[in-house]
Amino acid sequence: MGGEDRFPNHRIHTLWSNPVMQLVSITIYNSDGRRRDVRFRLGELNIVTGVSRNGKSSLLTIVDYCLGRDSAPVPRTDWFTSIVWYATIWQFEDGSRVLLARPATHRGVGTSAAMIETGGLNFEAPDFEYLRVNVDSDALRIQVGARIGLADVKLEPGESARGAFAVGLGSAVYFTLQEQQEIGNKSALFHRQDNAGVAMGIRDTLPFFLGAVDGGQAAKRARLRTAKQILRRAEAALATAKFELGSRDNELRQLLAEAASVGLRDGAAAIDHDSDLLVLLNAIRFGQAVGILDTRTDIRAQDERRGFEKTQYELAQQLTTEVGNRDLLLDQRDGEGGYDDSLSVQVGRLQSLNLLPDHDAAYSTCPVCMQDLPHPDPTVGQLSERLESLRQELVTVEAIRPLRQRAIQELDSRIASLREELNIANAALVSSGAAAVVADAGSLAGRQEFVRGRIDAILSKTERLDDSHITRLRAERDTAEASVDALEHELDSGDVRSQLTSRLNALAVHLARYSRALDLEESDKPIRLDVEKLTIVVDTELGPLPLQNIGSGENWVGYHVAAHLALHHFFIKQNRPVPRFLMLDQPSQAHFQSDNLNEGSDVVLDEDREAVRNMFRLFKSFSEEFAGVFQLIVIDHADYEDEWFRESVVHNWRGGVKLIPDDWHVSADEPEAPFS
Repeated sequence: MGGEDRFPNHRIHTLWSNPVMQLVSITIYNSDGRRRDVRFRLGELNIVTGVSRNGKSSLLTIVDYCLGRDSAPVPRTDWFTSIVWYATIWQFEDGSRVLLARPATHRGVGTSAAMIETGGLNFEAPDFEYLRVNVDSDALRIQVGARIGLADVKLEPGESARGAFAVGLGSAVYFTLQEQQEIGNKSALFHRQDNAGVAMGIRDTLPFFLGAVDGGQAAKRARLRTAKQILRRAEAALATAKFELGSRDNELRQLLAEAASVGLRDGAAAIDHDSDLLVLLNAIRFGQAVGILDTRTDIRAQDERRGFEKTQYELAQQLTTEVGNRDLLLDQRDGEGGYDDSLSVQVGRLQSLNLLPDHDAAYSTCPVCMQDLPHPDPTVGQLSERLESLRQELVTVEAIRPLRQRAIQELDSRIASLREELNIANAALVSSGAAAVVADAGSLAGRQEFVRGRIDAILSKTERLDDSHITRLRAERDTAEASVDALEHELDSGDVRSQLTSRLNALAVHLARYSRALDLEESDKPIRLDVEKLTIVVDTELGPLPLQNIGSGENWVGYHVAAHLALHHFFIKQNRPVPRFLMLDQPSQAHFQSDNLNEGSDVVLDEDREAVRNMFRLFKSFSEEFAGVFQLIVIDHADYEDEWFRESVVHNWRGGVKLIPDDWHVSADEPEAPFS
């Protein structure tokens, strides 16, 4: 095969049926403008093979860095000081391409500086002079995440101890990369899982990427709070309308009494039927006085009426204030649940560890083996302090809840009392009306106009207050209630757990298939992905057997491979928003500890070589199953003469071929090149 890159030009721009995002090329730039391009085939297996120390493993960290990670562990050796920019080209479902580039740093300090540029199907990495910083890493991830379906995805705090959070490209990258030290890790299954914050992010987003929850949980929770407010108002409007309709006759008779008190009708005239109420009031409303009362009231009665009117106004104002206070408390109570749940989840997680020593030992004792640490670790103490802080917050929230409920009950009692007082004031005002007519003709005319105005206002409302009005209000209440029920059902945690269990069961079918193909230990038993602990678990008759207890590096690597192939099988079939590529570094490491695999001879067929060959056969089979749809990039020392293997090799870095050309080497004392 030789030492040259094997990349037929006629395959560079291969199209595929439904890719979301795949890697076209990686480019590194020297400060003098020279470049080195590493190309990949789209929608198929790409094998990068070669001897050690030629930069193969750096390809994965460069991809990680260009996808927006600020502190990707790109090497900082003398050879890599010659690189001033890293660039990657990605192709999307619609055939468009995007450049994601980052300036190199060589002093161990992270940077958010980045460049993003879009183009068509033939778009390639530009020459050095066109590189420039035009975005930061956050903007880069937001823009690319939107391209694969991760725009405005936000999960609800009930599913995370850190509050509502956005799901973007960075959350999806954890399922696409496996570094050399990760693929054989018995305790961590995913990229960067050893970082506690990353592990929590994977745990919280896996249900979304598996399709058990949608990306609008936080928005739905906000809509639920609004829907509950609308429902309360609809219920109040319906209750008020029913009450007013039931008490309409009494109100109309009180209006007639007021009209009689100012001489607009003869108070002694009898009313034979209830229907006569509206006829008489409409006659008065439009200026037809029915008799004139020729009595006079004294000043004392007039002052008394003004007092009743003042009391009526003050009671109405107080009632409005108390109703508003009650609505505010109800809104606070509705919004309290999510925060309370979030605190409870985080406290539960810290408590479930059951690893935190007591106060004095917190900094100097290992929480796992309880042995003295050679150097105090403040992390354990910080966890203890955080747990105690969360407990205190939870106690405070729990203490506030009964106080708020008691306040709501007191407000309900006060509102009822105010309404009763207001009814009494109204009745007293009406009863005093008969003595409120004054002798002065101008004052009498003013009172009559005032009463006519009240009659007009009340009759206008009464005309709208009929059975059809009640029916409309009831329909509005039912619609609001249905909206609340629907949102509560969508956010039901029990339903989410059921959906997640169903998808994990479906995933387990693929996981078992790939585990058996690799002939892994325990693969004849039920195998599943544990979302909470982020590991593979085999269910045996003696109980669950997690990956770290299965033993042997071959099994650890094998189950990593099986898990990631199973996940991407699921992502593809369910069209989940995860880039359609997987990059694995050194999956043969459990079998070979050197580069002496195949230097032109394939005579020795030992068990290790056959196990690795079998693994690559699975890679080839998976790629063919999803040909054109999925891109699998494997970086390894392994090299076989099989035709199916050789046709998948895109780069063979042997015989002096490496990522960084020999003539790029610079002194370690040479100053670092600027970003732009």
